[in-house]
Amino acid sequence: MIAMKQCRNNFNSVSERCAFLLMESFIFVIAVFWSPLAVAQTPLEVGPNTTIFFSDPLNTLVWEDKTGHATLDDVKVRLSEFKSAENLTPIQPKSVYWTAQRLRNSLGEDREIVVNAAINREGLHWLRYQHFVIDASGQARELNGPFSARVPLHMNDIDPSVFAMDTTLSRNPVFSLRKNEEVLLLSRLISNSTFPATNFNLQLYDRAAYLELRKFGLYIEGLFAGIILALVLSSWSSLFFKRDIVSIIYSTWLFFGFLQIITMPIQDGQRLFELVFDQQPGTIGVMPSHVFWMGLASYLQLVMYFAFGRAFLGTQRYFPRFHFFSNVFIAFEGLRFVIGYFFEHEISPALFRWPSHVFFICMLTATIYCAAMRFKQGLRTAKFSVVFSTSVLPLWLLSLMSMEGVHPLQALPTSSLTLLLSDTYVLQAIAILLGALVSHFSIHARTRSIEKKLSNSLVAQREAAENQTKLLEATVEERTRELQTQHKALNAAHKEVLDSVNYASRLQRGQLPRAIRIDKRFESFAAIWEPRDTIGGDLWWISSSTQQGPFVLAVADCTGHGVPGAMLSLLVSNSLERIYAQDTSENPAQALLSLDHYVRHGLNQDRPDSESNDGCDAVILRIDPPSRRIEFASAKIGLIQVTSQGECIRHGVQRCSLGYVETLQEAQRPQLQTINYSPQDLFVIVTDGLIDQIGSHNGKRSAYGHRRLEALLKKHHAMDASQIVQSLKDDFAQWQGKEPRRDDVTALIFKL
Repeated sequence: MIAMKQCRNNFNSVSERCAFLLMESFIFVIAVFWSPLAVAQTPLEVGPNTTIFFSDPLNTLVWEDKTGHATLDDVKVRLSEFKSAENLTPIQPKSVYWTAQRLRNSLGEDREIVVNAAINREGLHWLRYQHFVIDASGQARELNGPFSARVPLHMNDIDPSVFAMDTTLSRNPVFSLRKNEEVLLLSRLISNSTFPATNFNLQLYDRAAYLELRKFGLYIEGLFAGIILALVLSSWSSLFFKRDIVSIIYSTWLFFGFLQIITMPIQDGQRLFELVFDQQPGTIGVMPSHVFWMGLASYLQLVMYFAFGRAFLGTQRYFPRFHFFSNVFIAFEGLRFVIGYFFEHEISPALFRWPSHVFFICMLTATIYCAAMRFKQGLRTAKFSVVFSTSVLPLWLLSLMSMEGVHPLQALPTSSLTLLLSDTYVLQAIAILLGALVSHFSIHARTRSIEKKLSNSLVAQREAAENQTKLLEATVEERTRELQTQHKALNAAHKEVLDSVNYASRLQRGQLPRAIRIDKRFESFAAIWEPRDTIGGDLWWISSSTQQGPFVLAVADCTGHGVPGAMLSLLVSNSLERIYAQDTSENPAQALLSLDHYVRHGLNQDRPDSESNDGCDAVILRIDPPSRRIEFASAKIGLIQVTSQGECIRHGVQRCSLGYVETLQEAQRPQLQTINYSPQDLFVIVTDGLIDQIGSHNGKRSAYGHRRLEALLKKHHAMDASQIVQSLKDDFAQWQGKEPRRDDVTALIFKL
């Protein structure tokens, strides 16, 4: 060839060059078809007795491309180096091989031949392939396919109303074999360490005749996918009503089983998978993308299958050892998947596959054993697991044997059915579908069993409830009689206590100053005295009207309210009567100290063994009308003065309490204050029950407070004391609203 190129360069004229090119083409055709190799390689006769599927295992020649970069032109000049396929076994997964086979059409009519290098009955064959056809005239053409330089058509690109009947438009590697013509088929093949090719036999089939047989296979594939898709939709829709873990795992397994069925290359390719994804030459890991997705769906289906069996049989509780080994198996298969699909490993095919096959069969057998034992233990639905595992075990065995090249079904009469059942992927699809159907019945049986148990449990609970109700009714009737007796006793006791409290209320009201102590001492006077309960701890007191000179006005807020507060208020009232029994000469500050002494001693709180620590807050005013002067001393209760001009003065208080165990220090003692007043000045004394009462204003809860009180007093200071008291009552009631009363409320309003 090099010499011919040199000769070609020596020609100068166009006519000389054209003549040499014609001679060169003639010599090439002779070299291809009449070389010693061509004579040595007998063409495969495609005649009337040729089956739909055929191959040429005897005359196929092979050349190993050690560089992996040889082109078609390189191969043409190396045809003499091709050897018999028997001399190049075993096949190396990292090598690139070229095969050459001749075909001659002796049918007397043109035929379209399809080359299938991707799969055979054992499963995946060659993972990457390119095919070239050289006709009798020496013209070479690359056939279409997922790895060819010609990009295959997408499914959505096919328009039968536009495209002509041209093999170049096919998505498959198809070529026309003209009548009485002989062609040379060259194939570039690459294997893989995970799915190594076992031979160089490429499956060929007559495209037109195969369509009739393929139709039967498509029916089977559609039936498989349709049934399992219906089960998927049914199981997932039922999850809206029952969301137990077994049903969730079962539905997930069905979904992955459906994915595996549509990704498996049954007969001549992943036809159902192509409805969703186009077969493009993309790569994930070291695998073509369509092979990777098939492997991933297969692994996930296997994982969810054993997960469903474990959940259904409760292996973690009843068979912990099997549960552990199933985890080991899942991890082992996951490791195989990662190694096989992401790395070109050096593990031999037998060592890579056989441990997995044996482990898988052992796990299936162990599942049958666990299901049988659970059935003996009383789990009636476990019989479905026995049927399920027993029925799919032979199918998986046949599938695994088919992967290894052993086809027991070949002993049966040859038919399209036996041919279909000899396909390892068809056997796997049947196993998945059969398992899905049996599991569907087991899930329904399990649901009915659970519903029956629940129904029986509800009946038992209802009967127990009825018996308990009868017992409770008898008990309630007996207790009712007892309670009625106790209720009568409690009513009598309550009436007695209520009568006592009401009587105490009359006594407490009776100790309040009578009108004789008020008349002629005030220009106007009004009071609010509202215990939180029937009786309370607030009191107000005015000195005797028989005494000459200044008179005394006092207000006290005793510890607590109700009965305790009322009892303490009696002690305070008696102490005030004792202090001012003879006259009113004692100033208010000294009087508060005397009151502190009397309360402490009256409650024995001056002794170390005292059991109480109670007292009161108080204010005492000694009023001298002729001189318009008030002497004032306070222990936490203040005095408010509103002048005739409407100015509000809050006189200071001493922050101390009287009568408690802790004696008053010098700095805590009440101080005497002198207040001069003018006619029409208003004086107000209130306890903290009014100031601290919680109410609502503009949607916010807060205390009544001094500001609101002073604003009301400024607004109504010119009114009579009784009118001011009425306004205060109305405003206070509106403020309190539905809030509960917190403390006793006392307010004195007067003008001098």
